[in-house]
Amino acid sequence: MASQEADFDSIPIVDLSTLVSPHAHERQKLADLVSRACTEVGFFYIINHGIPGELIDRTFEAARKFFAMNEEQKMSCYLGKSKNFRGYSPLYGEKASNPELEEPEHGALSEAFDIGYELAGDLRKGPDDPPPQDGYGLHGDNQWPDERLLPGFRGVYLDYFSQVLELSRKLIRILALALDQKEDFFDSAVEYPGVASRMLHYPPQPIEGKGIPGQAAHTDWECFTILAQDHVPGLQVHNNQGKWVLAPPIPGTLVVNIADCLSTWSNFRFKSTVHRVVNLTGLERYSIPFFFGVDYNTTISIMENLFSGEKPSREPFTAGEYVHRKLSNGYIGYEGE
Repeated sequence: MASQEADFDSIPIVDLSTLVSPHAHERQKLADLVSRACTEVGFFYIINHGIPGELIDRTFEAARKFFAMNEEQKMSCYLGKSKNFRGYSPLYGEKASNPELEEPEHGALSEAFDIGYELAGDLRKGPDDPPPQDGYGLHGDNQWPDERLLPGFRGVYLDYFSQVLELSRKLIRILALALDQKEDFFDSAVEYPGVASRMLHYPPQPIEGKGIPGQAAHTDWECFTILAQDHVPGLQVHNNQGKWVLAPPIPGTLVVNIADCLSTWSNFRFKSTVHRVVNLTGLERYSIPFFFGVDYNTTISIMENLFSGEKPSREPFTAGEYVHRKLSNGYIGYEGE
């Protein structure tokens, strides 16, 4: 799916203080700000997002402890043993998801630990609720490291996961307003949303001065991503002048970017902007993206109010079909088919 390149030289900051305001005009004003960021850039920082800083810090500490384990311990939950793309992916274990944009010779200079939706990570569900169903092999069990090796790791990560999931369900209501829909437009499609999160570790460049992508140039696939960055910069966003604009960490913020499914829904009014990660700092870098999408059985098609009447540039597709195809092509040596 081609990115719709945007004209910008900086990433805007949006204050989410009125995200759940009881006053409709305040929510609409926020939606107008979000709409501008999504149409002009496709990326924006958020402040006053409601995720406790202390929880974010604990989640990064959990990530550092996970990646500090030896290779055998990390490979005990190797992603290739999963049937639904969850677990540990070693250094250079990931291919470019948009090889037409950039394809590193040896895979990504990063290692990752991926989890997906589970009931314990959803504040709106209880243990007696039925598990999600889909026909694409994307839902299922997460792989977790041995609790004896990393005490409390699962609890901390699921706590963070559940908080960002709740934020995402609120944010997509504002995005509905930003697309001139009713606030509840997406509500029925996020009961069991197609969501995933990953912890990423980017080691310093092995060759001084040579920029090997930690994540090659790509667009994200779902509706939007909420990214937590540590203090080390590396995220770069591509504008229509062919320049890479740095999106440095800003204390107290998270980064949101629009992904392919929501861009398609908006008839590409919202930009799914190309971005990459290159860690040239000489330091260890960690980040934690949360990918928020709709139920995998949801059909993605251009909204009627945004349809120009011309032949659509993208035929309707299901969210699960699209995400599964991207994941299947994304890992080196993946055995989970």
